[in-house]
Amino acid sequence: MNKIFDLVQNVQLSTLEIVGLAVGLLLGLGLIMLIRARQVWSNRRAFGYDNYTASRLRGWLLGWAAIAVLAGIGIFAMVRWQAAHRTEEPPEVLTVLDEEGEQVEVRLLIPRLAVNTVMIEAPFVGNYWDISRLTHEVAHLAGTSYPGEPGNTVLAGHITVPDAGWGPFKDLEKLQTGDRVFVEHGTRTFVYVVEEARTIQPEDVEIAFPTGDERLTLVTCTGWDGALDNYAERYVVVARKLH
Repeated sequence: MNKIFDLVQNVQLSTLEIVGLAVGLLLGLGLIMLIRARQVWSNRRAFGYDNYTASRLRGWLLGWAAIAVLAGIGIFAMVRWQAAHRTEEPPEVLTVLDEEGEQVEVRLLIPRLAVNTVMIEAPFVGNYWDISRLTHEVAHLAGTSYPGEPGNTVLAGHITVPDAGWGPFKDLEKLQTGDRVFVEHGTRTFVYVVEEARTIQPEDVEIAFPTGDERLTLVTCTGWDGALDNYAERYVVVARKLH
């Protein structure tokens, strides 16, 4: 685990970068051929071409230029169409068995912040937790304790959701010592009391390590860096279970 609460989008970003590079190369190649075709005809005498040879070479260059441009436009249009028609299944909501053996969803409630949302599971992908499908839910980070179990339960949530407004943790920094946080599943409710909050660096994964007590660790991004177009830090709230 190199960083805490990182989006796993490396594969998607790499694919988009490759497509962009391919389209750029094709369009650039087409432009070069168009320029070369014009040069071949305009400077045919300087190149030592007769009219017939220059005309054939110009036609050949114009043909390949058209193919390159159309291929670039076609790839771009195809990727845009696939993006527009891509349908992703919603993330699977985290469920547990209740006292009657029924599957019930797990919810997080923070009265001060008017948060009432379900949990999803954030599995490991490589060295990171995959929260790429996280929107208005909160994500339980795989490998940490589940709510109600001894140890450290770590939940991650967004400040903002891309193209979908505010996330559940947009006001996480407003939580104060003594505020209560609730985890519900079925008829069971676990109560946690906020004890501390702090800002950490993305690589400070110690906050997700196991602990000897029963605690809830809430994590979100903070410290927007306009130059990097990204959040530079993480904000962490620790609440301990009320017995």
